[in-house]
Amino acid sequence: MKHKRPYRYRFTNQFEYAGLKNRIQMMNQARSDEAWWRYALLWVATVLVVMACQNEQTTSEVNVTHRPDFPLINPTRLLVTKLEDGPLWGRSLTYYQRKSKLKTATVLQFNAPFIINLKDNVLTLAENYKAQALVYINGKQASAALLAKLKIDYIEELFVLHQFDGIDNPDPNPYRILIQISKHSIPMGPERQQLVAMLKAAGMSDHPLGASHTYTMNKLLEATFFGYKDVFVKRTKNQHLKIQEEFISDIDVFINGIPVDPKEVETVHVREVDRLYTHERPFTDWMRTEKRQSRYALLIKTAPKRAKRDSSYYVFSPFYSGDF
Repeated sequence: MKHKRPYRYRFTNQFEYAGLKNRIQMMNQARSDEAWWRYALLWVATVLVVMACQNEQTTSEVNVTHRPDFPLINPTRLLVTKLEDGPLWGRSLTYYQRKSKLKTATVLQFNAPFIINLKDNVLTLAENYKAQALVYINGKQASAALLAKLKIDYIEELFVLHQFDGIDNPDPNPYRILIQISKHSIPMGPERQQLVAMLKAAGMSDHPLGASHTYTMNKLLEATFFGYKDVFVKRTKNQHLKIQEEFISDIDVFINGIPVDPKEVETVHVREVDRLYTHERPFTDWMRTEKRQSRYALLIKTAPKRAKRDSSYYVFSPFYSGDF
């Protein structure tokens, strides 16, 4: 008769493995401190590797200088470059001549804000910027009153710089006007004509580069109630529209896309206006002698049924007191 071996469970077989027994014996042995120096050597080596992998740090600051777009041949250009090397100064007007061996080109660049203008051939500061601007003539600070004594024909170079908003410790005078005066009168070329036109337009308009506005009927009621200028029209006693006097001589009028005489606006009831669009064109369109366009444009889109007495349509506006 054969004797069967007792069944051995799988998890008990793992404890009979010789390697596992050796590990248990090692765990029960007393700890030896003979290999401490190996761990110390490994720690030192790790520290050295980390230090070697670090990038070398330099304590000296890198000075980034502005590269001017012109040679520094006069005090005005030196001062412009010095300002632009400072924190967040930019130009809103640039006018100078770029000379080379082959040709001479005039550089004229401009954008808002327009803080200087020309009225009756006299340079003046815009009223809103008089307390914020400093004037420099040939690199030296001068009184703003001297602008009125400068003839435009002798202005060789003109720069207007402004400091951007939102910086720490802003300059109390964030605008600079820098002018280089020539000893001789400068001929009037195309770019110089455009400079003069731009300065004159800045004296005539708050938006020399143009501006557009859109009015719904309710917004139109409010605008005409308060007499806003940008709407170009006013309301008569019988609730019809009429172009304001200062715009009527220099305006193009369109009703539903059809060009009409400005007097035709008086036939439009305020309640039948669906949309009203006003546009002041850029000075390059109306400050010219050839192919000049009107300075203003008025476009009216109507909904004629609104002018009729209809109980299904109501005007919700505190600025309207006419019949429904």
